[in-house]
Amino acid sequence: MKGYKDSVIPSLISDFTPLQGFCISEKGSDSRKSGINESSATDAILKERGRREKMSDKYSLLRSMVPTLFTISKPTRERIVHDTVNYIKCLEEEIKRLEGIKKLQVQEPKAAKPVLSRFSNQKSSIDVTVSSGATFFAIRLPFKPDIITKIVKVFDKHHAEVLVATVSVDEQQLLTFTVTIVLGSEGGNTIQKIKEEIVAL
Repeated sequence: MKGYKDSVIPSLISDFTPLQGFCISEKGSDSRKSGINESSATDAILKERGRREKMSDKYSLLRSMVPTLFTISKPTRERIVHDTVNYIKCLEEEIKRLEGIKKLQVQEPKAAKPVLSRFSNQKSSIDVTVSSGATFFAIRLPFKPDIITKIVKVFDKHHAEVLVATVSVDEQQLLTFTVTIVLGSEGGNTIQKIKEEIVAL
């Protein structure tokens, strides 16, 4: 072309080279920021997962300690908390009641000597100890189906308040049932009836 010179048009390569370098640098910075954000998100997920596992373990522990939850296969967390609160209240009331009994025993000027009685035959025996308003039974009988339920029904029939009870069966299929109860005013007559009914089982 007539009158054309290369020097009239500036070199495009020299003008855009710095800009291209700047763009590459920016892309690298974005990549590093993205990596940091992903790492933070992963840490947060792991922490939340660990917190949930700890909470689940604590709810499972509560469930194993509350009797009303034993028969429920999958109780809700709301039910676990509700039953746990009620169970704690019941335990607090029981503590107050036992402390009241203890205070009455301390106030007695002289502790009465324990009254002992025993019944036994070739197959069974019943030892009874009465002391400070409480009655202790040590019952030994041949084990058979429903025998424990029948013994408990005998005590329930005579309105005995059970404080503590233990059950064991040895290798000879001999049942040992021990229980501490509190009876009403007619304790002596009631004890004799309980013995007679248990022996007849």
